[in-house]
Amino acid sequence: MKKIVIIAFLLVSQVLFAENKAPIQYHLEVTDAAHHLAEVSVIFPQVQTRTLEVKLPVWRSGRYEILDLSKAISDFSASHSNGQKINWEKTDKNTWKLLLNQPGPIQIKYQVYANTLKQRVIHIDPTHAYLDASGVFMFAPAYRDQPLRVSLEVPEDWRSRSGMEKIGEHQFIANDYDQLVDSPIETGIHEYLSFEVDDKIYEIVIWGEGNHDIKDLQEKVTLLHHAAKKIWGSFPFDRYLYIYHAGDGLRGATEHVNSTIIQQQRFNFKPRKSYLKVLATTAHEFIHTWNVKAYRPAGIAPYDYSKENYSKLFWMAEGITSYYDDLLLSRAEIYEPKEFYEKLAENIQKYLKNPGRKQKSVADSSFDTWLKQDPHLNHNESVSIYTEGSLVAWRLDQEIRKLTNNKASLDTLQNLLYQQHHNIDRGYHKQDVLKILQDMTGHDLSEFWQTYVEGTETIDFDALLNFYGLQRSFDDDNEEVKSWIGADLNLDDQLVTIKTVDHESPAWLAGLTAGDQILSIDGIQVTGDDVAKRIEQMLPEQTYQIHFFSAGRLQETNLKPKQNPYPEFKIKPLEKPNRQQKARYKDWAGIELVH
Repeated sequence: MKKIVIIAFLLVSQVLFAENKAPIQYHLEVTDAAHHLAEVSVIFPQVQTRTLEVKLPVWRSGRYEILDLSKAISDFSASHSNGQKINWEKTDKNTWKLLLNQPGPIQIKYQVYANTLKQRVIHIDPTHAYLDASGVFMFAPAYRDQPLRVSLEVPEDWRSRSGMEKIGEHQFIANDYDQLVDSPIETGIHEYLSFEVDDKIYEIVIWGEGNHDIKDLQEKVTLLHHAAKKIWGSFPFDRYLYIYHAGDGLRGATEHVNSTIIQQQRFNFKPRKSYLKVLATTAHEFIHTWNVKAYRPAGIAPYDYSKENYSKLFWMAEGITSYYDDLLLSRAEIYEPKEFYEKLAENIQKYLKNPGRKQKSVADSSFDTWLKQDPHLNHNESVSIYTEGSLVAWRLDQEIRKLTNNKASLDTLQNLLYQQHHNIDRGYHKQDVLKILQDMTGHDLSEFWQTYVEGTETIDFDALLNFYGLQRSFDDDNEEVKSWIGADLNLDDQLVTIKTVDHESPAWLAGLTAGDQILSIDGIQVTGDDVAKRIEQMLPEQTYQIHFFSAGRLQETNLKPKQNPYPEFKIKPLEKPNRQQKARYKDWAGIELVH
């Protein structure tokens, strides 16, 4: 009798567990594709409380900016399973509070205006729907960990793809809301290819028309797979989905847990120079599968979808990833050495020309990444966690190799972060990183961290390049002295408009600022076609009369240019690199160092 009671108790417990864990049901119907409209319904199966809060995120993962996504929501309503309406009130910009009459299943409905394609959130038109859950599917914080099911009602000839597990033509399941929000859906008319590399499945979806070659993308993705495997050893996924959008005015990309969305101008897949930028972006997002998705800094783990998520380690998430995207293309032999050197030179030039690097560290810029500053102010007072972050990562890689006689590297750090912090919700802290570095090298790198990560020490690029048997090469044959005024110009429509002005540069001292429109130099009109050459041909320390519009008023000033402090250069191998330099270079770049 006792045995029967125990079995009965277990059966009842399993039934109750199944009821408590019944999946939340999400349904989206495309109601008016031409006008970007859809209707969404969400069913919460067992609500036992008197009130329930539902929310829509105010930002989406991969873009550290408050987007106020709920502005696309309208016609909100709620009801019980018997059809009885539920009263509700909106308590803040992204929260709806439901006042329940009884326990049991409840349903919410609302309309979504899906027209934020360039922000890679939600977009619906007659050819497709791109759905990032952060902008389309509400969640209840109390049920954030509940399993869920998503179904779509779309035109008959559409096909649906996502990183989530597919259980029907237009149906998916996820373990919880966090998996849903990190698994965008592309449904519509698109080009599709699936293939295997080792034991992993890769899928490529391309929406939009252009000059892409999906078979060539397959080849390059395969090469990236093998290059990444040498760093991390294993993969945090069994299936990975690349989603490409090819269209006019599209750019940028966003990483997700086992997929990515990459947007490109429709004709950027040729010629080779522009295609390499597409491939660098492809590598960048793939690297994020480990660095930021499998392991991420504390402060953004777990995500808080209702406010900013602060961290001084964003430079590790984005800068180290930016460092590896070019490096992976070299190791995969997608880049030719000359192309790799050009990217290194380009990044060094950006760094040297940015006066903000003397004002703010990559750690402080990481914390302030949520602040979208004026470009002119940002140029003079801050740094990019991508560009400057990648160069600090390069300097850190050199330091590790130097201290360990090239037996460990930044690869080792990434591998250990993956092993020690894979899927740990709290994320890693600065002290965790320093502890791993000390274990790797036998040295305390706190002083290095204070100097380059939390400080603004200028990187010695000549020493850094020499470490790998490389050098900067300046054009000694060109005896023409090029002048510099310290202003970045926008040359659209033949107008010459100032974008940014370097602090204390000749343009700054002349009173020129962002937004001013330059009209003439010494009485001769300038245009977008000739202004760069005109400035370069000015004589340093000679005074020139400038006419310009500022705030719509004609102004006049005197400008005294200087000799260009940041002359163009190329990177090339040393004529006679030593054995150590050759060994370091091969381990770092993945290929032999050849003069």
